[in-house]
Amino acid sequence: LFRSLDCMVHHLANRPEQQALLRDDPSLLDAAVEDMLRRETPVMMVARVVKHDVEFGGQQMRAGDSMAPVLGAANTDGDEFDDADSVRFDRSGNRHLAFGAGPHRCLGSHLARMELRVALDEFHKRVPQYAIAAGSTIQFSPAIRQTNDGLPLVW
Repeated sequence: LFRSLDCMVHHLANRPEQQALLRDDPSLLDAAVEDMLRRETPVMMVARVVKHDVEFGGQQMRAGDSMAPVLGAANTDGDEFDDADSVRFDRSGNRHLAFGAGPHRCLGSHLARMELRVALDEFHKRVPQYAIAAGSTIQFSPAIRQTNDGLPLVW
């Protein structure tokens, strides 16, 4: 949850127009959370083991092979999402994979969504326009999960 919120606040800190939309119209929070989960997901890839021989995208995979589906890439697939590289608060039919899918889907996904909506709503009720502090460099780790060492905000 904290990594997702961190990614979302980082995204919004660089987009005052989207902050204003959330302040002015909290009914956009559901769609905003979903599209930020899609585009700014902290979990970039997951480790899996192939259960049955299969060919996918021209690649033969055998039962027992290790694989690492890249959720971040799937969530920005232009065949699935119009304007895939942009966060849009009007996106509908948002079939992202931020919480995985199938039997490996995150059991806490519904609770996480609710917590993210409440956190963003309360944050935007209390904090005026905010931005990343001047001169700050935010480094996200390029590992399996995006994370950083801090998010210096000013408002």
